[in-house]
Amino acid sequence: MTSKQETPVPTPENVAKLATEKATLTRTALIGVFGSEANLSALIRGFNGDIARVTVGDSFDRSLVSAISKDSLILARGGKTKVLKLPRT
Repeated sequence: MTSKQETPVPTPENVAKLATEKATLTRTALIGVFGSEANLSALIRGFNGDIARVTVGDSFDRSLVSAISKDSLILARGGKTKVLKLPRT
């Protein structure tokens, strides 16, 4: 029995270059919000690419998650707040 080996198709240079570029990330980003209105959770991404599931009262990136709504999250730190909004589609 003879087996045929397929010749691999090389990755185009521009595709390989784009696939290996380091992404520029913002400090933090809201990725998604889920759960019931009374018990919302959120997924947020930190500047280093780590993703965490958080609820109100959790700490993330030295900030406190002070509120979560259906389309935003509020982080508090040092008397200042930062509102993260879901990306527009």
